[in-house]
Amino acid sequence: MSVTMAAAAAGAGQNVHAVGIGKKIVHGRETDTLGVRLYVTQKIAVSAIAPRDRLPASIDGIPTDVIEAPMAFVAAGQGAAAACTDGRKQRQRPIVAGISTGHPSITAGTIGYFCRSIRPGDDPAVVYAISNNHIFANLNRGMVGDPLYQPGSIDGGTAVDVFATLTRWVHLQVDGLTPNLVDCAIGEVSAGVPHSVECCSIGLIAGTVSVTGGMAVRKHGRTTGYAEGTVTDESIDALVGMDQNDASAVALFHNQIRLAPTPPYTAIGLGGDSGSLVVDASSQNAVGLYFANPQSGEYGYANPIAEVLSGLEIELL
Repeated sequence: MSVTMAAAAAGAGQNVHAVGIGKKIVHGRETDTLGVRLYVTQKIAVSAIAPRDRLPASIDGIPTDVIEAPMAFVAAGQGAAAACTDGRKQRQRPIVAGISTGHPSITAGTIGYFCRSIRPGDDPAVVYAISNNHIFANLNRGMVGDPLYQPGSIDGGTAVDVFATLTRWVHLQVDGLTPNLVDCAIGEVSAGVPHSVECCSIGLIAGTVSVTGGMAVRKHGRTTGYAEGTVTDESIDALVGMDQNDASAVALFHNQIRLAPTPPYTAIGLGGDSGSLVVDASSQNAVGLYFANPQSGEYGYANPIAEVLSGLEIELL
């Protein structure tokens, strides 16, 4: 089932920022009724809304469910116990996934995992690291061959901490209208830089799997470390702020995964966790690449892993 932002939010002003599919929530409890979820920045009494701006009770015969939640921003850095977790913001050699990284011009994000290229003509023996476009390619501003740091610059990374060079990325449309499917990039791990193909606190990734609603997931990021959550929407269209200092820098994403933390975790992700690999909690299979959340971390967004692999022409190691 596919519902676009335009169809669901027509006439609703600027309040709707995401549209998903999931079970309706009534009095704080999930029901068995499937509905179109309309995420708004603020719930307003119907009597205070002009008729043309009121959200529909149903779309194509499917009931709607209006949910109040803050808008998400890409999770670039803002200023389970394992050694890699304790030092996740520090220089680590060998390098593992789930720790601090970034282009020299950004603050910091997270190394998602390691991969090889399947693009015709590329050497399959070369190892690449995965993260987001806005972490490795500085939101389309990077150039092939740019250095990538581990740790990221806000965590003390400098030219002596280069571990990879920017190789390719999927271009992001930041006009709020043209749909994006992924926020991803790869960098070639430099010869002689020791690395271990594993994700901090999670281990070796066995493969990939598609998400389902209610799936339990886990991730490890530069800021929050290890966290667990659940898939609340397996396909959501959302507007995402790409720069907290520029309100006009907004990107539209289609068919994304929405996650929420499960107790005792209070945040599924925070600034600096962008690029984290999202993994099925019941297996070692990757399901998505984390890229955005509101400042509270009460929910987050991830690109479906199949779209990431396809867009970058890669496969996980």
